[in-house]
Amino acid sequence: MFLRRLAAATLIAGSFLATTAQAQTLRFGHANTTAEIAGELFQEFADRVNKSTGGAVTIKVFPAEQLGKEIDLFKQVKEGALDISAPSMAAASALVPALEIPSAPFLWKDWTEAEAIIRSAAFDPIFDELRDKHSIVPVSRIWYWGWRNMTTLDRAVKKPEDLQGLKIRVPESPVWVEMIKAYGASPTPVPFGEVYTALQQKTVDGQENPIPTIYSRKFYEVQGYVAMTRHMLQNNMIVINKDSLARLKPEHREVLFAEAARASAMNTYLQQKREASMLEDIRKSGRSKIIEDVDRDAFAAKSKVVATAMEGRWGKAHLDSVLAAIDAQRKR
Repeated sequence: MFLRRLAAATLIAGSFLATTAQAQTLRFGHANTTAEIAGELFQEFADRVNKSTGGAVTIKVFPAEQLGKEIDLFKQVKEGALDISAPSMAAASALVPALEIPSAPFLWKDWTEAEAIIRSAAFDPIFDELRDKHSIVPVSRIWYWGWRNMTTLDRAVKKPEDLQGLKIRVPESPVWVEMIKAYGASPTPVPFGEVYTALQQKTVDGQENPIPTIYSRKFYEVQGYVAMTRHMLQNNMIVINKDSLARLKPEHREVLFAEAARASAMNTYLQQKREASMLEDIRKSGRSKIIEDVDRDAFAAKSKVVATAMEGRWGKAHLDSVLAAIDAQRKR
């Protein structure tokens, strides 16, 4: 009897240890707050992966730059200090400059075009470089964040000349610097987490971001105008360290990619659905005046020099491939 009980106990303990050994925990650090759509969906993504793998894969989420700034988080994924992050393509360009191409001003006709091309073979060599040189794999190439628009403190902006002499906050990315210079303003790099304070203290005169960011980060509270320039698309990604991905069982990798795709699609739907209501809330607040009659053609004309200036950084072959894919898409 004793031996049978001992054998049963040993079997149970062995089963528990095997399950424990197989269970994996991934750390996911990102820059968004839990009040933002992305923050909510990242947590939901983690919860669904855990549930779909029967608890075999746990993703611990660290929002709001708890583990570092956006670019730092991305580099931590490269080093394996962090498993997953969700950088903008502009931030990712710190390692692969060609990932800045989707952020070129007035590159895209609409979101449908951008999504199709970013998912296409035109971007495969760029993502291959990210994987092969930096050990980072995109779990989702697509994370819609919206079209970026200008906000300013006390000057209405309808054409590029209206920005003349203003200090405009930019991310630490060369394409933004070249773009703002082309518009006649002074590009001023400020970390994302410090933008509200910089606007409030008038360290800068304005900034540019998608409506969901302007709304959720309350930039409109310390700005007088929102100009609907729609000059640039912001697309983020969900990425994972290559070795972290390799340690997962094949079926768990499938779950990870499937849940990332689901979260990406849900994010696009929710962001686009809520943009109009967010803009209306900004309008009703009385803090910022919405400027709709922007001369976008004038901004587009000024923007043409940006891609030329960036060609050496991005790589002519990469840029030509993307432009050819866009041209082919438009001819269909």
